[in-house]
Amino acid sequence: MTGGTIANPPSLSPAPPVGATSRPDPRVQRTHRSLHEAMVAMCLEVGYRSVTIDHLVDRAGVTRATFYTHFRDKEQLLAAIADQVAVDVLDRFQQQAEFGADRLQMLFEDAERHPDRLRVVLRGEGDGVALRLFTERVAEVITELDAANLAAGAVPLAIDARLAVRAMAGQIIEVLRWWLDTEATVVPRLAREQVVEQLRAAATVGRLGAADPRRTALGGEEHPS
Repeated sequence: MTGGTIANPPSLSPAPPVGATSRPDPRVQRTHRSLHEAMVAMCLEVGYRSVTIDHLVDRAGVTRATFYTHFRDKEQLLAAIADQVAVDVLDRFQQQAEFGADRLQMLFEDAERHPDRLRVVLRGEGDGVALRLFTERVAEVITELDAANLAAGAVPLAIDARLAVRAMAGQIIEVLRWWLDTEATVVPRLAREQVVEQLRAAATVGRLGAADPRRTALGGEEHPS
């Protein structure tokens, strides 16, 4: 399901109203960026449950009134961060699609560039709301990929496609979390290229029957108990 490149996913944002400007307000962008950075930093320092609005506005250098102009509460801010992480990744997918870019590889490259905000999402801060949102975005991408693979003549999955999408989304997210957290331990982590290659191999195994000799070559041979 993750072999090859991912087809262009549907846009995450609704189309702007007719006549609306497509250019974002720089002041709004700066405020959102400051609040996003403050939330990420404080979640990693003290944990989401200990973060207060007062902490956030002090860290971001804005007023409480400004905060509430943009966000209802800290839960909405955290959800916005998760959505922005997904949007940034998928925007890069779309921009690089014409070059045949490996999108699974790009996901891990982005994780290396912006590890802190992704850690906050993947750790399930905020009762897992941000994580569930990010999981939905990843599942959308995998669904698009699987449809593209089938259209290109790939062998259908041996299990229900909906279940397979969820399983693969969970696998990618858990591997991302584990891989990022490994950076802080004394155990050297696998190289990004190795992780991507093995995730792709695991997805390919899902398309092969138990008796298919290619399972052995991919490390997916089933041994009798």
